[in-house]
Amino acid sequence: MLCSNLQAQETPGEGQIALIKSERLEGKNGLRYIYSGKNFPRVVFMRDSTYMYCNLAIQNPANKNVEAFGDIIIREKGGALLTGDTLYYNNDENIAEMRGNVVLIDSTTTLYSNELFYNLTTRNAFYVSGGKVIENGSILTSEKGNYYSVSQALTFKGDVVLRDTVKQQNLYTDTLTYFTPTKDAFFHTTTRIETEDGELVAERGSYNTNTGVTNFEGQAQVESEEYTLIGEKMYSDREKDVNIVKGDVYLLSKEENAIVLGDELIYRKNYGNSKVFATEDKYAIMKRPFGDSDSLFLASDTLLTINDTINNVRQLHAYYNVKIFSQQLLGKCDSLVYDYNDSSITMFMDPILWNNEQQIKADHIKAFISNNEVDSLILTDNSFLIQEDTLGNYNQIKGKNMKAFFSNKEIIKLDVDGNCQTIYFALEADTLTMGMNKVDCSKMVMYFADSSKLEKMSFKKTVDAKFIPPHEIEEPETRLKGFRLRFDEIPEKTIFTSRKKKVIVEEKTEDNENTMQTPEVIINDPSINLEKKLQQGLKQKEIKN
Repeated sequence: MLCSNLQAQETPGEGQIALIKSERLEGKNGLRYIYSGKNFPRVVFMRDSTYMYCNLAIQNPANKNVEAFGDIIIREKGGALLTGDTLYYNNDENIAEMRGNVVLIDSTTTLYSNELFYNLTTRNAFYVSGGKVIENGSILTSEKGNYYSVSQALTFKGDVVLRDTVKQQNLYTDTLTYFTPTKDAFFHTTTRIETEDGELVAERGSYNTNTGVTNFEGQAQVESEEYTLIGEKMYSDREKDVNIVKGDVYLLSKEENAIVLGDELIYRKNYGNSKVFATEDKYAIMKRPFGDSDSLFLASDTLLTINDTINNVRQLHAYYNVKIFSQQLLGKCDSLVYDYNDSSITMFMDPILWNNEQQIKADHIKAFISNNEVDSLILTDNSFLIQEDTLGNYNQIKGKNMKAFFSNKEIIKLDVDGNCQTIYFALEADTLTMGMNKVDCSKMVMYFADSSKLEKMSFKKTVDAKFIPPHEIEEPETRLKGFRLRFDEIPEKTIFTSRKKKVIVEEKTEDNENTMQTPEVIINDPSINLEKKLQQGLKQKEIKN
């Protein structure tokens, strides 16, 4: 049958496709060939409230399936707009298979692919040969993907790339779910994110393309030129300048070659501050080089780093229950400040240090570091030094203020100023006590040889000096006022080695990639409630409409 210059029109039945307009019909081999023309430049089909436009269509009258060609448009009432070069439409299943320069436009989302399968009943789509989604400045590409028009949710599989052109960062993963109403992207496999600050790798998490807020779980790792940061959970809000890391925190400062370990970290980039906390009975730990073959360990409840470039303040604050450990010095106090500008450590509230067999105590202690070794100590108010000799005697030096000078990790000189007192035992070949020296003066200088042995001393304005032979030494006279042994408080290294360095996250390789065999909902993370997200999307869309 041949019909020329004819406007073909059928009465559409519910749930069936019907021809609304065409220029010409031809019947051939049991099929209907439907053409556009001058009078009717587009062939038009309709099913329910959905229209389909093309230049040429071939329809099977028996099942009403349609093949369409040329500038195809499918327009849903209040729904998506779908365009492409060729189309196969299955009437029974109400599925459109669009090919060639396919574009799906729905609300704020635009999807591009060379082949797209679209279910007009459920309004869901999927592609299996590569696709791209553009949404509010974000570009998502993948090998396979699903789109749910009603809830405006998308899932992606295989070489997924999310490029945020607004915030200038890129995300690379294998599996991702994106909800356009909330702008949340969830990834479920090892994922890499490139930002202006560095690179982040995590096992799973979420990223909001609107706010830039990120949540990461599993072993997450941030790598930049300045530092490496690892934790089990990471939260970041760049606009509010809030960054939180929880669970086995590992922070490496590359410039200082210092490592910080803890349970939680809070970082404020705009202020240059980072704070590391310890939980339960643990300590926050810092480790940094100290000398040629030594390391300085610092433990406390909290470690606060301040890097104020405007006021040129670079400090590390440690507070509550502070412990220090190294081959050169061991110590403890309530709080401590390490100043990077003058390489000094200031200890507050009951500070105490131990060096070899020496116990060093004062109300305030300040240590100056040079070439990663202690250069000198300044002891202010109630200074007291105790040293045990080879026979178990306790040599003591007491004064208002002291200054100790170091060489090769040992004290070589000690200046004492104000209310000076000393008790020093004279030995014969380190095996016999010859007597006890006791001196009171206003100033004294003491010089030490190897192994911190007293080599010589000098006194100024001596008030009293006497030598007591062994048989006249009485026990009360062997102790200066304020004498207190605290060697049993020396920190043990197990405090600092209780935390282990985290293993660096490995990027995924081709060997461990999983490919999606059939189009499906790509959500297998029990922490993400897909049904709840779909309902939220529906609700927000209803409100918007």
